[in-house]
Amino acid sequence: MKTIYLKHPVTLGERTVSELTLSQPKVKHFMRTDGHAAGDVASDIALLSGLTGEPESLLQEIDPRDWATIRYDLQKIYAVFFGLKADYEDPSNEANTGEDPTKAAD
Repeated sequence: MKTIYLKHPVTLGERTVSELTLSQPKVKHFMRTDGHAAGDVASDIALLSGLTGEPESLLQEIDPRDWATIRYDLQKIYAVFFGLKADYEDPSNEANTGEDPTKAAD
C-alpha cells in the first residue's frame, strides 16, 4: 500500500531499517490491537507490526520525529476502518455511507 521512508533509520541488533512498507490493511491487522486502549502508542505499534511484518521491538525504537509521520498515516487507516472516511487518501472527512457521492440528494 505505502512505503514510509525514515529520516532516522532504526537499528536493532545488526539490522538497520530505513523504510517501512505497509501492506493493504485487513481486519486481522486490527485484531492485533485487541487488549490495547484505542489511541495508545502500544496499539499503534501492534497495528504497524502487523502491517509491516516488522517486530514490535524494532518499531519501538523509531525516532519520535519519524513517529509523527507514521502515526498520521495510521490515523488515516483507523478512520477508514471505523467508517469515518471512505478511503485512505480521501481528502474529505465524510463517512462511508455506502451512497453514490455523484448522485444528487433527493
